[in-house]
Amino acid sequence: MRARSFRHAVSEPRQGRPRTRLSRSVAPARWREYRTLLEAALENGYRVLGVEEWVAGTADGDGPLLALRHDVDQHPGSALAMARVERDLDLRSSWYFRWRTADRRVIAALRDAGHSVGFHYETLSRLALERGVGSAAEVDALVPTARAELRAEIAAFALRHGRLRSVCPHGDSRIPLARNAILLQGCDVAELGVEFDVNEAMRGRGLARWLTDRSRPEGGWAGGVEPAGLLAARRSPLLCVVHPNNWSSGPSLWLDRLLAAVLPKSDEGGQRRGPLRTGLDAPPA
Repeated sequence: MRARSFRHAVSEPRQGRPRTRLSRSVAPARWREYRTLLEAALENGYRVLGVEEWVAGTADGDGPLLALRHDVDQHPGSALAMARVERDLDLRSSWYFRWRTADRRVIAALRDAGHSVGFHYETLSRLALERGVGSAAEVDALVPTARAELRAEIAAFALRHGRLRSVCPHGDSRIPLARNAILLQGCDVAELGVEFDVNEAMRGRGLARWLTDRSRPEGGWAGGVEPAGLLAARRSPLLCVVHPNNWSSGPSLWLDRLLAAVLPKSDEGGQRRGPLRTGLDAPPA
């Protein structure tokens, strides 16, 4: 698809009826839009690969680069639907799971398909919420404890889900003072059992743009930046951070939230309960 078509598909704000809280449950999923994004990158000569592969230097090739990072914050089944789009285009990417979304079946399916999987840690914000801290000084005092716990969490995640090369921090809007990213700033991450934190690894790499999708029902990108012009101009390197649940839709989104609210909390292994279609050949969740 040409850049003009891509811009028409994803750049123009949708007008008309107001959105409701339930609009994501009745609106169609946006998988075609995601495919259009990737097709536009490929047609403009981009190498499209996972951010872990880029940072680790394991991907060869010339031309502009689009690095993909998927933060699986909710609804792990949506990761498989997004991965099927990438499979159809013979692409692989990097996926980061919270404990809440670390479904063993989903992670195994992604690994089997050649994707990389990392840990989306939220150790500091979780501790801050559990202890009811309310000041920057209190958050700072928690950092040594949180770092020790993060080391244990990385080891536990790797034991349950396989070897980890990288991790990245999760942001929690409920407690913005507790920035999980500070836990690995200035640290030797090898001591925690991984090669790098992808957020830290972005420093000094001269990104042309860091693109992050929005969670609003109408979609789009944070800051009003649209990728169409960037891709047409072959700006590089581009980092594209996408959350699969933001592109999903329908009752499965609300079922995921309901299960998280009413079922007993899973252990740190992230083993979820209830039916879940897995395998990249299954219909979208």
